[in-house]
Amino acid sequence: MPPRTVVRRFCEFASVTALALIAGCSTPEKKAPPTPPPPVVPTIKPLPPMGAVEEMGIPDVGEDGKYLTPNRGVTANTALWHVRMALNVAALSCHGVNEPARIQYNRILHVHEAALREANAAVDRNYYVAYGQGGLKARELLNTVVYNFFALPPVTKSFCPVAIEVGAKILAMPSNQLLAYAPEALTQLEKPFQEFYAAYADYLRRLAEWQSRFGGTVSVVVSPTPLPPPPTPPREIAAGFAPGAPGTPPSALVPGAPVRVEVPTFPLTPMRETFIPAQ
Repeated sequence: MPPRTVVRRFCEFASVTALALIAGCSTPEKKAPPTPPPPVVPTIKPLPPMGAVEEMGIPDVGEDGKYLTPNRGVTANTALWHVRMALNVAALSCHGVNEPARIQYNRILHVHEAALREANAAVDRNYYVAYGQGGLKARELLNTVVYNFFALPPVTKSFCPVAIEVGAKILAMPSNQLLAYAPEALTQLEKPFQEFYAAYADYLRRLAEWQSRFGGTVSVVVSPTPLPPPPTPPREIAAGFAPGAPGTPPSALVPGAPVRVEVPTFPLTPMRETFIPAQ
């Protein structure tokens, strides 16, 4: 083979080898990362707080920012009687080690018997002045509302510790301090229910938001009818009142006079005062 032919073939071979080396050293083109999947949108429907039922009505909010309850606008004697009813509900509903709520309630009835009897007589007097012969009926209506209020099942778990705390304070104080303490005690006993209503209102808000996002396939009730305002107890009447005194309303002067009492509709069944026998 002539020398030129050998040189030319060597050069051709060298060129092919160089190209192969260059191709092997080049950086391969990177592929674009896969598009991430769209974010998962929560579709779980909000649930009522504390195991409450759906479509449950709650009271409206008053001018003071609190929910309207049967404990609003009460006198000191009425407050004490509502406290006693709340502790009665606790004695029936709060169970645990030695059932302190039941034991406390029985002791309170014994230790503060005279003070409770006086408060009861004062409340009876208030209703008689306000409603005449229909006073007993009017009072029983409010008592039923009060019992049902404190017996609301979803709140029992958070209500019981408060009731036991209030019961302990009442047992530790002399009877002549009960009236002064009653409004504070009633506010404390009502706090778990105010908190529950606020939680339920927040649940309804979240439920409405959820409905607005998924309303095309799901339909729920997000605005249940609010509970009607409970009746307001009458004002305090001084001891020694006699029918026919100045300022006595006509209903208190006419036996059997018709009495107009607003009766709210509540979902629970009436409860009666119960003395819990000691075990």
